[in-house]
Amino acid sequence: MGILEIIYLKIKDKWEADITHKYVSNVLVFVFLLSLFLYFLIVNNWIKPVGFLVNFANPFYSIELSFTFLLLTEIISMLFVLPKSVAKSVTKQFELLSLIFLRHGFQEFSQIQSLDWADMEHPVKYMFAYGFASLMIYLIVGIVYRKQKHILICHTSQQQANFIRFKRSISLILLVAFLIILSIDIKTLMNKGVFESSFHVFFTVLIFSDILILLLTTRYILSYRAMYRYSAFILATIFIRIALTATPFYDMIIGLFASLYLLFLVMTYNYFEAKKIKNKNIIPNKKINYGSKRKS
Repeated sequence: MGILEIIYLKIKDKWEADITHKYVSNVLVFVFLLSLFLYFLIVNNWIKPVGFLVNFANPFYSIELSFTFLLLTEIISMLFVLPKSVAKSVTKQFELLSLIFLRHGFQEFSQIQSLDWADMEHPVKYMFAYGFASLMIYLIVGIVYRKQKHILICHTSQQQANFIRFKRSISLILLVAFLIILSIDIKTLMNKGVFESSFHVFFTVLIFSDILILLLTTRYILSYRAMYRYSAFILATIFIRIALTATPFYDMIIGLFASLYLLFLVMTYNYFEAKKIKNKNIIPNKKINYGSKRKS
C-alpha cells in the first residue's frame, strides 16, 4: 500500500471507532451547554456581547451552532464513503443537502427574538419551507437507496484494488481541503464575529474530484450507459452546488429538482439495464459488501 492509503486507513479507523463517536458526542453537548452558559452571562450583564459573542445574546443560537458542528462531522463521514461507491457518495451528498436545509431552518429560528407572532412570522415561513424541502429530499434519497444498483467496473481484483487505492487518496486530499476551508471560516469568524460557512466552496472541490474519478473509470470501462450514468451523477452534484448559493426558495426548488433528477436517473438506468441485473457486474444495493470483495 502507498503512504496515502496507509494514512487514509488509519484516519478512517480512528474516525469510525466507538471512542471517537463518544468524543464527538461529548463535544457537541459541550458546545450546546457552553452556548447556553454564555447566553446566561450576557443576559445578566456579566460579560459584554462583543465580536462573536453578540450571537450568544440570542438563546436559540445554541441550537444553530450545535447543529453546525453536527453537520461538519457528517461531511467528514461522507469523505470515507467515496472509496466504497461513487453512486453512494453522490447520494450521501444529497443527504448533506437535506441537513444543510435543516441548518438553514435552525438559522431562521435563531433570528427569533420573541415569541410574538409579529416577530416570528417571517422566520417561521422560511422554517416551514426549509423543513419541507429537507423532508422531501430525505424521502427521495431513501427511495434512491432502495433502487440504486452498484456496478463493478473493474474486471480483475488487481484493477479493483488500484481503483480503490486511487479513490482513497482522493478522499484524503478532500479531507485536507475540508480542514483548510474550515480553518479559513474560523479565521473569518475571529475577524468578523460571524461564521460564514463555506459549504459551497467544499462542494465545488467535490465536483472536481468527481470528474477526476470519472476520467479514471475510462481505464476500466467505456460503455456509453456507464459513462452517462457517472456523468449524470456529477451533474447532480453541480445542481447541489448551485442550490447552496441560490437565494431562499430558489435554493429549495433547485435542491428538490436535483434530488428528483437523481431518482429518475437511477430508475431510468435500472430500466434499461434490467436484463443485466443478474450479471456479476451489477449487484443490488442491499447485497453490497465493502469488505474484501470488489467494490464499485
